[in-house]
Amino acid sequence: MTQFWLEAQLNVDTSRGPLGDAAYVWFDTLTRALTPAERAELAGLPAATRINPLAEGPQGEPGKLYGLIEVDRSIGGGYPTTERRHLSEEGLEWLRGELADLPKKVTVWIGRFTENGFLGGRLMFAGAWPLRKTPGWLVLDAQVPADRFTDPGFGRAEQQRCLRAVRQAADRLNPSFGQIDYWRDKGNTALERWSTGLARDAQLAIPQTRERLRGYSWLTIASQEVAEKLGGAAAVAATGAFAEVEPLAEGGLWLLATEDFADYGMRAAEAVFHAVAPALPPGMPRQRDNFGEPPTFVVIADPFVVSGPRCS
Repeated sequence: MTQFWLEAQLNVDTSRGPLGDAAYVWFDTLTRALTPAERAELAGLPAATRINPLAEGPQGEPGKLYGLIEVDRSIGGGYPTTERRHLSEEGLEWLRGELADLPKKVTVWIGRFTENGFLGGRLMFAGAWPLRKTPGWLVLDAQVPADRFTDPGFGRAEQQRCLRAVRQAADRLNPSFGQIDYWRDKGNTALERWSTGLARDAQLAIPQTRERLRGYSWLTIASQEVAEKLGGAAAVAATGAFAEVEPLAEGGLWLLATEDFADYGMRAAEAVFHAVAPALPPGMPRQRDNFGEPPTFVVIADPFVVSGPRCS
């Protein structure tokens, strides 16, 4: 059975302030909200670490907790260089300094060593990277196995933990766009994956997110500018498409389609599509072969036709 992953993603720009500061807020918020006990256990470790995900052989005591910060940069000629530190207070202080000159990518993850001493299942995984094509924009993401959200025993609690963490970050960062949906290659939304031409390129779509959405999903976060295009919180709530319509602390809207992720399917997606159509990019999506890919809930309709000239 294929294991799919869910991704929480926020897009932020320099209107909020330095992108390095935004990245630090993301990592600090998620580790405190999702893995507070693990962060406390790791806090006293020195910054330096010998853990290397690319190394062969065992790297730690079976069952023991580990936390890792990876900072990737490119040096002359484009060759990548990676530095690693423990996810400890000293390691996070080192990371804060590294973020002053934004790297190519930063990842933070927590897990436990397997019974053979190898790096094991991840308890928390988050990343941050600036856009290559358009300076001034940052992608923040975090990933969890989809079955954590759908487990009949603890799925709802896991959903709420993740939503609370993302909400805390969104209230501080004023994102231009955000979502929780199945992870797709290159950070694309489901709509981008099924679009054609330039509309499929997240690198080009993200700089437009103060004016239009990149897609829609179980959780959709809209910028203040997009919220105004949709008529504001009251108008969006009146569509009946969302279980939650709430303003974010620094502007924008938090739009949760269903209380339970398991209830988000094509019918719910159709309601969300019609509610946000005025802020979607025009064009007819093209359904693709979904074999081996996660579920995709995209309405095959042109939002320009549905909503009229408002989405041009």
